[in-house]
Amino acid sequence: MRTQKIRHRFECNLRFLLTWLVLSAIACIIYVFVVFGSLLNKTVLPSNNVPSTIPYITVPSEYNVFLQFNSTPEAVVREYTGSLQMDFVARDITQQLFFHRSDKVKINSISLEDANGTMTAPTAGAYDKSTGVQAYIPLANLTSQESYVLRIDFQGELDSETGSPRNLQYSLPNGTIRYSIVFGNSVTSSSGLRYLMPCLDSPDFPAVFNFNIRHSPRYRVISNFAGQIQQSILYTATLFAGSFQLDSSQVVLALIDTELAPVTVQQNGLTINKYYRQSIVDNISTDRIIQFMATRSQQIGKIDVLALPDLTATQQPGITFYNENDVLRENVDLGSLGSI
Repeated sequence: MRTQKIRHRFECNLRFLLTWLVLSAIACIIYVFVVFGSLLNKTVLPSNNVPSTIPYITVPSEYNVFLQFNSTPEAVVREYTGSLQMDFVARDITQQLFFHRSDKVKINSISLEDANGTMTAPTAGAYDKSTGVQAYIPLANLTSQESYVLRIDFQGELDSETGSPRNLQYSLPNGTIRYSIVFGNSVTSSSGLRYLMPCLDSPDFPAVFNFNIRHSPRYRVISNFAGQIQQSILYTATLFAGSFQLDSSQVVLALIDTELAPVTVQQNGLTINKYYRQSIVDNISTDRIIQFMATRSQQIGKIDVLALPDLTATQQPGITFYNENDVLRENVDLGSLGSI
């Protein structure tokens, strides 16, 4: 009887041991697959933290940007769409991609192409709304000193937050209400392009910016560099080719009603196009424009000057924004000085 009890106890312990071994083996297999998947997707670190400033590892050289605005001078469409191609060099081995975007600029798709032409889709990482830093995780480490192309499709909203592209309302001499779209930053800004599109938005990352802006034929588009209109049956577009690098905060553009016709003058080797309402300002001082323009405008050889109500003043290479009230006030002050 005692021998039988010992045998039953042994058989029970053996059954328990075998069950424990099988369950442990299954758990190990599941763990291996989880770890392998994490390593494959580079998400082995679960932290949601992203750096407050982007490290100087992925250095851009050129952006090719497509933007489509569906607004017209008479009707506002808040949403715009875009895509970009950013050429950059990885200065060091890195496991993550970082760039800036505002909370209102949404990423629809993203892809990364290496020097061999291999395309992959990075995985979305953490996003810090307070700093605008977005992390993405490539499928493989970026190689030091190798060139890459980052492609992003995105969408944004007009008037969505401070710094985003804005609709400005004004009236023509006959009282008709019109809308223009403007985007630009003051000369004291060190960032701001993130409110228009994903980018490396810092003075540490200047690049050449080329734009293809599709828009209503009722709009005339101006930017830092001279534009070329591309017309077809289906669309109207204005193309801008950058001739030198700009800081991200220097990128400026505006879509203006074609009825806001420019007054063009030649002075100091510059072509100066003044866009303003004749009913408000008959003369903008060309000397003052040249005095306060960005110095690199001379390299471009032109400067477009826009004055509208509620427009924030800025002077960037090749383009200047003025607030109408400031222009009126200055003209009055200059007239008063001239009569003394």
